Amino acid sequence: MRTPSEILLAVKQAGGRIEPAGDKLRVLLPVNCPPEIRADLRQHKRELLDLLEAKAANLPPDCALWMHVANQVLAGEFLGADKSTVESLIIGLRGISNPLCQRALARLPKNPQKPAAD
Repeated sequence: MRTPSEILLAVKQAGGRIEPAGDKLRVLLPVNCPPEIRADLRQHKRELLDLLEAKAANLPPDCALWMHVANQVLAGEFLGADKSTVESLIIGLRGISNPLCQRALARLPKNPQKPAAD
């Protein structure tokens, strides 16, 4: 399985181009492009969009994952998360000066719930 960075490199080496177009990918591939590249593009669309957004914002590649997490926070995927999870999200997001990450940070609860005792 390829990482998003490896997929971008494979597209470039195949003579193609990939760029974000809102929440979609605009992909130009040569006719003889290996089918596994197309499959990788479909399977890793969100991660590729996040990586391209991080590159456009001049963020280092390791921040691309946090762009993905910021999108998850904004989509409500961490609603009801326990205190430890929310604190981890805050630590990760606050170090990235990107509007998307800052919006996600503002959306996190100020006083997260403690984990329920079993």
